[in-house]
Amino acid sequence: MTALRTALLVELLAWRRATVQRLATPLLVALVPLASVGLTALARSGAVQGAGAAKLADYATGDLATTHLVVAGQILSVAVLMAGGFAVAATFGQPLADGRAGAYFGLATPRGTLALARVLVVAGWLAACVVATTVLTVATSALAAASTSAPFGPDAWAAAGRALGAGLLGTGLSLPFAAVATATRSPLATVGALIGVVALTQVVVLVGAGAWFPYAVPSLWTGTGGPEAAADVGGAALALTAVVAPAAAVLVAAQWRRLTDV
Repeated sequence: MTALRTALLVELLAWRRATVQRLATPLLVALVPLASVGLTALARSGAVQGAGAAKLADYATGDLATTHLVVAGQILSVAVLMAGGFAVAATFGQPLADGRAGAYFGLATPRGTLALARVLVVAGWLAACVVATTVLTVATSALAAASTSAPFGPDAWAAAGRALGAGLLGTGLSLPFAAVATATRSPLATVGALIGVVALTQVVVLVGAGAWFPYAVPSLWTGTGGPEAAADVGGAALALTAVVAPAAAVLVAAQWRRLTDV
């Protein structure tokens, strides 16, 4: 535990200075609430016509605060996965690609412990961003509801909980790409795998198997595919999706224990 604690402190200091963290944090925390409010306002303004109006039709009616939080959940389900995928590509893939990982072989802390600490730091950062984004969206939605004398009711709180859950599930789904980065030793290959999985998810959803495909579950659960698709996502599918995170952490730690300096 002492080795893990030390590794966590070191990784936290390094992550505070990481470029990907400095870019992604404000994007996740600020832009998601802004996009949620903006898309809802745009849908209800009547300014959008044609195909755009059809895509925003679900946001044009219903309780205002609930709609804000439904949109936030749908955005988070994808945004967190993408941000996390890029983060682990840089954190795990870049040191292996440029040779800096060779220095890890001279450390007293086991490499598996270093990898686990790195996974925990990235996961903790993403989870903190998800919580901050959800809280900010709730606050913004409550103010918007108050301005129209509408209550912030149970449906809005349920949508907030679902947005939070979808974001946390997306956090876990990004972690397997740390294993991809370790196996390929390439951040670009990791990003390519991330894009490939996103594309594959669209195909799986189209053929009707999305409710049991972990990478489709968060977005379907938040209603991206409509109420019927959301209803198909049950507790077992959510549990299966949640298991991805610990499984990925164990896999990455095992990879780094067997890592060779070649």
